[in-house]
Amino acid sequence: MLLSDMKEMQKAVVSENTISGDFGRRLRDMGFVKGEEVVCIRKAVFSSPILFFVKGNRVALRKKDAEKIEAVI
Repeated sequence: MLLSDMKEMQKAVVSENTISGDFGRRLRDMGFVKGEEVVCIRKAVFSSPILFFVKGNRVALRKKDAEKIEAVI
């Protein structure tokens, strides 16, 4: 499942982060790494942005970025 497919208040564990470059490194620093639990807190009206809770941080991601991170329920 992709992070963009998660429902509000659903928990999952990150299995792969395919975002590269500085932005990908920044997301990994914030906790979007393999094995880390992530919670989808809220989705905007058209599903972008999406607010996640990971490793004590609230992070809003655009839908197109959330589609590049895989997770397992």
